[in-house]
Amino acid sequence: MIVLAKIAAVILLLLVLIKKKWDLGLVLVLDTALTGLLFGMRPLEFLRQAGLAVIDKETLTLLGILVLVLYLGNFLQAGGHFRQMVEALKNLVKDARLILAIPSAFIGLLPMMAGAMMGAPIVEEAGRRWDLSAAWKTFLNYWFRHIWEYSWPLYLNLILAATIIRVPIAKVCLHQAPFTVLAAAAGLIILFRRIPYAANARTNGRRAADSARVFLSIWPIFLTIVLIFAFGLPMLAALGIAGVLSQIFSKLPWKERLEVFRRSVTPRIILLTAAVMVFKRILETSGALEAIGGIVDPRGFSGYVLLFAAPFAIGLLTGVNQAYVAISFPLLVPVIGTGGQADMVLFLFAYVSGFVGILLSPAHLCLALTADYFKADLGDVYKILIRPAGAVLAAALAVLLVFRII
Repeated sequence: MIVLAKIAAVILLLLVLIKKKWDLGLVLVLDTALTGLLFGMRPLEFLRQAGLAVIDKETLTLLGILVLVLYLGNFLQAGGHFRQMVEALKNLVKDARLILAIPSAFIGLLPMMAGAMMGAPIVEEAGRRWDLSAAWKTFLNYWFRHIWEYSWPLYLNLILAATIIRVPIAKVCLHQAPFTVLAAAAGLIILFRRIPYAANARTNGRRAADSARVFLSIWPIFLTIVLIFAFGLPMLAALGIAGVLSQIFSKLPWKERLEVFRRSVTPRIILLTAAVMVFKRILETSGALEAIGGIVDPRGFSGYVLLFAAPFAIGLLTGVNQAYVAISFPLLVPVIGTGGQADMVLFLFAYVSGFVGILLSPAHLCLALTADYFKADLGDVYKILIRPAGAVLAAALAVLLVFRII
């Protein structure tokens, strides 16, 4: 009971401070200090372990990956690459309904805060043909923007989760790729059932040229994925090569290039990355994870409940992708395991549980901003959103039941 009370205090402080809109990096710093205090770490040992976590190769690699991911996003946005992509797609897609989904999905390949807002004007324009309600436009733009976060290796929450559990990002992506397919299929089924077919008016017949324009609009992303999956390069190296080549072929003025760099390297990202890894290190070295392992049966009912409740509750309450991973996954290490011993079925269930919480969270910036853009009532949006979100969570539960419980 004492261990449970300590862990509850750690989680409660996190949720209270996040609810008060404190910066997540600062919140994790304070909560790490509380963890060390509650589990009896000596001050000098606490500082030593925190320092080792900051300069650890794993931390520095993660920081480099996050900065490069943000750089590619800012670079493609500044260069107007997505406008080129959407113009080409209009000439490639025969079924006009797909214009309500494909641009948002393509934009979803690029992780960025409130990225759904980039696709909102496209959905607004395409939706005029059917006189769609604000709730439906909000759902279509919001849902397809987020289908990639189960398996696309550029997403920060996926990178963080893989790092915490010490599993290669490629392995995580391959295991969870079916859920991206499932999310896309669930969205398309709802789209096709609600909206009647209409042919898209094409402005030219140059399909090869338009296909090339789609590829060229986001070639650094495609290059990164090929280098990781086809050539087996580490993610940091693949992103570094794509970043260098983007500068070589860039036509942006130097002033804009410098602004892209400035937006990509921020004290907030550095603090958050360091804070996550220090929090993880202190949980390990303070004995907190060992204590959790002593009261939670990794293969028992309590372990399965924790896999769902911790990430889902944090995701739902905060609406912040990195938050549910940074807070809950270090606590789930005794249940999931790490490295070669990590259970990918349990990893999948915990990750999907947290992300469904994110999708349903009214605090999720993409949902709040998209609903505001379309002037939609969130209650009406939830009536549509709950079905595909429930289907994804049910599928994750089914995988858990079939492969681990039954």
